Amino acid sequence: MVTLNELMLRALLLLVVVFALAWPVARGERLKRGLALFEDVFSGVFLSTGLAVVLISVFMRYVLNDPPGWADEFARVFVAWGAMFGFSLALRERRHITVDMLHAALPPGGKRFLDLLAHLLGAIFSAFLAVTGWAFIMFQKMLDLRSIYTDIPEWILMFILPLGFFLFGLRFAVNFYDLWRGEVQEPEEVPGV
Repeated sequence: MVTLNELMLRALLLLVVVFALAWPVARGERLKRGLALFEDVFSGVFLSTGLAVVLISVFMRYVLNDPPGWADEFARVFVAWGAMFGFSLALRERRHITVDMLHAALPPGGKRFLDLLAHLLGAIFSAFLAVTGWAFIMFQKMLDLRSIYTDIPEWILMFILPLGFFLFGLRFAVNFYDLWRGEVQEPEEVPGV
């Protein structure tokens, strides 16, 4: 079993790695476009595949009267994977829901400091969740848990937890560097919200 202190130390090490990887991404347009393409393609592929599995399941259940047992599991996995990549994409475009009452009242320097702090805390939290997700995956692997319908090891289906949170941490770190250098566009305001 992994202790909290070990998890925190591993998260700190991962945080250093994430910021080291984010530096060249934030400074290089090709790497930044490559990361964006990765997020776009994988979120689209997994969400589309999840939707296709749901549609196949509905058709087989209500038209052919032969519901596949595997469909619910695959739909859940594909949508979860697509959502995790999509969350990183939303973070890239600064489209996550925010509570900006304090932010709106601050002068530009205060807003910048608050944004930097938010991205730093987001990277720290993401690194911790990536490390704990990895510990969870290793625990599942040790138990050799398998899917009921497909006999696929559960750790493979749940691998999105450490991968997704690693990607969040990387995106938070890239955004942190962009903010630090003053290269961030303001998010689009949604009227009436």
